[in-house]
Amino acid sequence: MRQKEENIIKDGTKSFPIRNQMVMMFFIVILPLFAASVMLLVNMRTIIKDQTLSSTVSSSNSIRYRTMDMVESTDSIMRMFAGSGELKSFLEKRSSEKSEYYDFYAKNIHVQYVQASPQVSNIYVFINRNEFVYNSNYIYADESVLTQKWYNSAAQDPSTAVWDIIKSPTDGKYYLGCAQAITDTSNETVTAVAVAVISDEWLMRVMPDEHIRTVMCVGGKAFFSDFAEIVKGDSVSGDNDLNVNDISKTYDYGFWGYDGYTVLNNFTINHNADFQLVMLIPNSYINYSLSRLSVVYGGYCGLMLILSLLIIILFTSVFSRRIKLLSEKMHAVAEGDINVTFNDKGGDEIADLYSDLNQMISSMQKMMDDIYQAKLQNEAFKFDQMEAEFKALASQINPHFLYNTLETIRMKAYCNNDKETADLVKKLGKFMRRCLEFKDGEVTLRSELEFTNSYLELQTARFGDRVSYSIYSEVSKDYMILPLLIQPVVENAFVHGIEGCKSNGHIDIKVYYHNDCVVIDVSDNGSGITPERLAELEEKLRRNDTSSGKSIGLTNVNKRIKMYHGEQYGLSIKTAPEAGTTIRITLPRNPVQKKITVQDTDKEK
Repeated sequence: MRQKEENIIKDGTKSFPIRNQMVMMFFIVILPLFAASVMLLVNMRTIIKDQTLSSTVSSSNSIRYRTMDMVESTDSIMRMFAGSGELKSFLEKRSSEKSEYYDFYAKNIHVQYVQASPQVSNIYVFINRNEFVYNSNYIYADESVLTQKWYNSAAQDPSTAVWDIIKSPTDGKYYLGCAQAITDTSNETVTAVAVAVISDEWLMRVMPDEHIRTVMCVGGKAFFSDFAEIVKGDSVSGDNDLNVNDISKTYDYGFWGYDGYTVLNNFTINHNADFQLVMLIPNSYINYSLSRLSVVYGGYCGLMLILSLLIIILFTSVFSRRIKLLSEKMHAVAEGDINVTFNDKGGDEIADLYSDLNQMISSMQKMMDDIYQAKLQNEAFKFDQMEAEFKALASQINPHFLYNTLETIRMKAYCNNDKETADLVKKLGKFMRRCLEFKDGEVTLRSELEFTNSYLELQTARFGDRVSYSIYSEVSKDYMILPLLIQPVVENAFVHGIEGCKSNGHIDIKVYYHNDCVVIDVSDNGSGITPERLAELEEKLRRNDTSSGKSIGLTNVNKRIKMYHGEQYGLSIKTAPEAGTTIRITLPRNPVQKKITVQDTDKEK
């Protein structure tokens, strides 16, 4: 039954002209792909939402850890400030001379601690004494201060810093503050309470994307808010989870009636500071991302569909016209008209058919000896073709055969207890695999360094104690790099620098960040390069001269980098006679991807 249905489909399609069949095949292939693209676009909102929530959760964790570091750092600074012997003596001393106060204030002791803490904008000292001479930082603790919870908590437990919302005595605004009691020199009596005010500028720097609204609270009171409904200093209420310590949770609705989603992160630091972090993600932000993606993706798909349709229509029109003309000519020949000529300027199989039919008609007009000669020529052609195929087959070396042969040699050496030779054969096989399987595109820095290390290990086995090497990298091993950039430079160092050393030859490879670049330094302690040779080499690099001669590898590497990343990147050389040579490879820190990256070819298969 199934075979019968397949035959019906085949017979049905054969009844259509070739042009219609090709258009039909195009739609059969393209429509499922287009439908899959539409389904993907429909599901893209969920994907964007999940990605946005995941990114926001990561941002909230980052803010949490930075806040914890800030609290611990500020606690430490305030303990040192409150423990200052000079400050304690000054506050304990009861003097009526104003000059003594002015002399102490001129020392600006608090400024030293503010400058040591980028998160602290100012330090205030609140003192409850009538005979004291006050200024803008040493302030009288009136009744409004004495009744504050943070003041009383700090005074009752001088050993612990208290975090709370504190009203600035200078501008009257609310800030996040750390209160620390100051005792006398005997550590028995509280003489004052110092308060470190956290800078709003520092808080702004740690906040996430400007599209996300963020509210941070301590003890249920907001000390940072870019959400209009919440004002600094207000007590924050809403979801019950706001009162739960040590919770990290996401919500499919926005707190306080906000149209969007919520990420909540509550945490406690040192058992004396309860922080609440609320991040509101607007629906409009997700919808905007989806709309932008829909326009770009939909426009791209529509454009590709239209272009593909135009191309297939044009192609099928030309193709069907040629097929129709060929069919008419062949019908004429079948009816006995051998004077028909076939002319086609194409270079494909249809043009070959035209040519073959012309030859067939010519052969029909020849005598039997011509047919016999044609047969001999055909046999000779077949023999030549078989011979060419045999030579082509003989000239091909299967890489797997080569790897298997090297593995056999390695195992024989291993069985003969020649482990050093076995190890060298294994490294050579791995090195040759990478060379033979090289593809265009990018590879990871890890792959390139491992490939270079294999080459260095083989050279170390060759030179023995005459040479050593080191490889250091502070750049991510997943950084994408063009293949075969480092190894040719290292090989150049061996050929022109190390081979002339009788002993203590060394090659050093360093990969590190410098400004907006990734720098790879390949240094050797060889004989260096003469000024004349250096000028010649720099001229070749400038002209990207890859003609025959020395240093083709360096020129090739430099040319590939400039063509791929731009003229500002490439190779530079630093050398001196008898002082070694350093070849520097400069690459962009964040390269623009131009090609589809390929998988690392040096992985075990």
